Amino acid sequence: MEFSVIVPTLNEEDFIEDCLESISNQTFPRNKYEIIVSDGMSTDNTVHISKNYADRIVLSEKRGIWCGRNYGAKFSKGKYLVFIDADTRLQSDYLDLVYNYLERGVIGLTMGFELETKSPKVHVLGYLGLCYWWLNSKINNGCLIVMNLCILRNVFIKIGGFKEFALEDAALERELRREGRTLFIIKRKVVTSARLLETLGAIGLCRYYVELGLLDSGKLKRNHILKYIKNKGYKPIYKFDFRNKRNGYENIWALRDRVRRVENKGLKLSRNFSNKFQTLIRL
Repeated sequence: MEFSVIVPTLNEEDFIEDCLESISNQTFPRNKYEIIVSDGMSTDNTVHISKNYADRIVLSEKRGIWCGRNYGAKFSKGKYLVFIDADTRLQSDYLDLVYNYLERGVIGLTMGFELETKSPKVHVLGYLGLCYWWLNSKINNGCLIVMNLCILRNVFIKIGGFKEFALEDAALERELRREGRTLFIIKRKVVTSARLLETLGAIGLCRYYVELGLLDSGKLKRNHILKYIKNKGYKPIYKFDFRNKRNGYENIWALRDRVRRVENKGLKLSRNFSNKFQTLIRL
């Protein structure tokens, strides 16, 4: 078995059929991948619909999308794990394409995405997001998104899977990058719902992720600040250490400094390129 495609669900009857149908209709041989739906005790028709497509449906009484992904992975048999959100659809050659990258030694990757919306503004924002993740990948910064995330199963087990963090994908990738190469492929091979962006708006969505990042970092500790934060029920990421190949472990503050050094290096390269380009224009 090459792939285990894991879809965490909770009351996703409006999206799950399109998602699972797109996974079932891959050009990759069907006998070489399995579909696992990891459900958090849905009260709608999610499980009933999933029975028409999934090879296995597992039910978890503990809710939380991070928990659903981990629980589904426990029953997987594939060499590679593919985590797909229930409101996301794959193009038919998705598994073929990611298989080529994974077989060449990449241990984690995300494919480019397109937002499903009729709003031109949202389409533009989606394209900007695509460019942002691609640039992060080029400077060895965070580039994996759990709407579609492929990872070597043995590595996933080694790092302990997803943790109960506000930004569980960012936490997983920080550990994953210690183990090998990760990539964001800019080719748009998935279509995902824009429901969060349409609900919160661009500014609201930015605030949402900034707040979660600050909560995970442990920087928000004062009560008069915390009362304005909407998402409080998470364990802060700074309580954990991250494996480091040289020193054994690396805490969040050392990790923050290392990420800043990478970002500064990227900015320096960008300025050098801009200066050279302006010189060529003058010539």
